[in-house]
Amino acid sequence: MVLAALGNDREALGDAIYGLKIHALVAIKENFTTPRAVVSLRFFNCFRLLLEKAEDPNELKIYVETLAFKHLNNEITEQRVEAVQDAFNELMVQNVPNLPPGTAAAWRKLLSYTGSCYRYVGDTYGERLRVIKAWDPWVGASQLFASQVSDFREPVQEDWAAVQKSATDDRNKDETKTNAGDNANAGGGDNVNADEAKEDDTADAGAETFSFGRMCAFSNEVMGQKTEGWMLELLEVFHILVDMISSPVHLQEECDLLAINLITKSNSIDFDKFKPVMLAALRSLLPKQWSTLHETSWEWLWTTVARNLNESTMKVRAFKPYNIRMFSSLQEEQLDRFRKDIFTEFFARSQASQDLFKQSQTRLRYIADRVLQSSSDMFQKNKDETLDDLSALGLRHVGYGIPIELFGPFVEVCVQVMHPLIQEFPNDVESTKLIWCPKDRAHQIPENEMPEHMMIEGFRWSIGLTARVLVRTIMDGSTAVMQAVHFDDSKRLRRALMDAPRVERCVWQLAVQVGSQSISPLFWALRSGAHDTAKTMIEDVLTIRADRDNYYFGADELFKYQPNIADNVLREAPFLAETLLDGLIWRSHKSKDNLRPVIYYLKHLLQDMDETKMLSRALISYIRFDHPQTIMHPILAFSLDMLWDKLALRYFIMDRILTIFNCFIFIIAECILNHPDLLEDATFSKVLAAARILVYTVGFLRLLYWHVSQTFIAYRSKALVKGCGLWLPQYLTRGAAKISLLLCLTMLAMMTARNLRGMAIVPGSRTAWMSGLDGDKVGER
Repeated sequence: MVLAALGNDREALGDAIYGLKIHALVAIKENFTTPRAVVSLRFFNCFRLLLEKAEDPNELKIYVETLAFKHLNNEITEQRVEAVQDAFNELMVQNVPNLPPGTAAAWRKLLSYTGSCYRYVGDTYGERLRVIKAWDPWVGASQLFASQVSDFREPVQEDWAAVQKSATDDRNKDETKTNAGDNANAGGGDNVNADEAKEDDTADAGAETFSFGRMCAFSNEVMGQKTEGWMLELLEVFHILVDMISSPVHLQEECDLLAINLITKSNSIDFDKFKPVMLAALRSLLPKQWSTLHETSWEWLWTTVARNLNESTMKVRAFKPYNIRMFSSLQEEQLDRFRKDIFTEFFARSQASQDLFKQSQTRLRYIADRVLQSSSDMFQKNKDETLDDLSALGLRHVGYGIPIELFGPFVEVCVQVMHPLIQEFPNDVESTKLIWCPKDRAHQIPENEMPEHMMIEGFRWSIGLTARVLVRTIMDGSTAVMQAVHFDDSKRLRRALMDAPRVERCVWQLAVQVGSQSISPLFWALRSGAHDTAKTMIEDVLTIRADRDNYYFGADELFKYQPNIADNVLREAPFLAETLLDGLIWRSHKSKDNLRPVIYYLKHLLQDMDETKMLSRALISYIRFDHPQTIMHPILAFSLDMLWDKLALRYFIMDRILTIFNCFIFIIAECILNHPDLLEDATFSKVLAAARILVYTVGFLRLLYWHVSQTFIAYRSKALVKGCGLWLPQYLTRGAAKISLLLCLTMLAMMTARNLRGMAIVPGSRTAWMSGLDGDKVGER
């Protein structure tokens, strides 16, 4: 109701919640360092999810615990919880005059529960997390309160930071040893440096530090056990698990993804083996600060992680064979029913989704196939490959503006449509004996119902995990800039960039990174038709800003993140072509003698970011655009004139001198020296022979060599096009190359015709020798 009262503007509602909270909690205002536009969207999503998950106590508990871990750096008191309740109730009363009875009490109870959870998690786990990840609960307190207690608080522990520093020192030492060995092999004075490096290594041998992974391997050897494959896989992502320990939902998601790789490394995994190895490695890396509190904290971390990993690996190992069996049993007729029914059921359950799926029936069938493919790939592909694919897909959903609340109903519909299809599979098992369910060993199921149960549960788990990854990607990638692009609102974009640091202002508009994947808001604005926002972004990126002695200009970042920006602009929004070029010109506002200083930023119009390319892709795109008014833009005209005068003119003239000389000789030989009166003189006959020899050597042989070499390169690199039923070299598609080949063939025909006529004369005679040079006069002679 509050959202409807504010015109269904999520950002406006989030901004209103932000303003009231800051007004009620002035003491923690300094703790909000993130831009207001970003925090406003987070507030809106937070309150919306609290309301949605209030129907399910278990989901509400998990979500509130996740929020509580994120607020461990704030001091949560009963007075602050009451202030937030009063502020939100005031917001509802002001915007919804006819508020239904009981609404205010329900929200007050929900916010009270949330605040109590914050306080409980902070008191129970705050100290442990502070030991592991350097959480400081005093940071969120007011400056006055912090100054009063600064003399009594203990120093913040930084276990994992110290461990990571050891890993960095270990890598630096390895690089130093490698460099010292290279210098020793170089000979001469470098041997002195190598000896010094050896002396330093010997001196520091007692204080040498290792990375966490190497210390775990050493601890395994000391304990007499082998470092198994699953341990190596676990060590590669252990830092992610440590970072996710404060977010139960994300930790469970990461453990589910990690389990996909772990089961391929070993048939049986005992996570209890890693606990003493981890603790021994940490004791060795943190000998001075290790205590009972550190022991308890890290034991709690691994107990939490091991419990999640044990459940995940058990599920993946149990679901994988049934998932393979399910997809091998699906017939084409069943697949067609799935493609048809999935969207029918989804549109019936969620009316708002029909406004988002405006594609054709063929496109909807493709999306249904991708849903099935993602379920199969979850068990078949590597975790990293799966995560990359899902991150890229999630970022595309960010550009489409897909609400995350639709993913839950969509997953339920997928399972609902798949269930009757699985029931149609033949089942040869008739036994009704109760057996333990292999996914958790917690309950028993009749043996004849086990295949159907495991197939549908495995499908539910894989689709649910896909949806969770997509939701997290969308939430991480739904920045204020992407929201402005979705609504094509330049004013919203300016508000989003208002709090952006100058050094990061360009990056906010050019790259949104989620995991290993990224999306460009500018590219998406061009592709989705948000041209007003795209124009504002181009102008903003190419604006020079000053910060004391530092100047910021986003041209380098623009061509770094978008090397094909000129081609994208010309394809999607040609009217922005001059906007991009105008941004590369700086014009002074002062003039002298009726002249105004101008600076052209030519770097990326002359040199491409890819050093293997001869010319800039941006300049080539503008040339191929073939628009007279655009190509006459001052910066393009200046760039092309510079390339012609400084680079191309000299080589062009040198290349054409031989052609001009050959043409001149050809005209003299065919028009002047070929006269019948001059051929009677032996001297002029010899001059004619020499001229024709020059024509064929300088002209024909040069053309023949060029075409043979280009043809060889084209066939070797497979740069071919199909024409006349044959695969021809691609360079022949250019007009100049066609004319050159035609000239070469013409000269070959002329030379062949003259030689054939000369062969008809008696060999060795003067007439035969002349006829080879002057075939037209054979009959006269």
